[in-house]
Amino acid sequence: MAAPTADAREAAVRATAAQLGLVITAEQMPGVLRYTGLAAMMAEQVMGLALTPADEPATVFLPVVPQGDGT
Repeated sequence: MAAPTADAREAAVRATAAQLGLVITAEQMPGVLRYTGLAAMMAEQVMGLALTPADEPATVFLPVVPQGDGT
């Protein structure tokens, strides 16, 4: 599956924003489109990976508790 074209991404962004009641200004749109383009490229790479029966998803997510104060 190929990544969506820039025009298709922009149409999807505008439609999604309208459905959610979000306003994306003309100044914001180029950054939003750059990000969605990057996300589309990453998704294309992930979707291209072959999975085997051993690649089972985790049944439970257990977050790691941060240690110390982060300094």
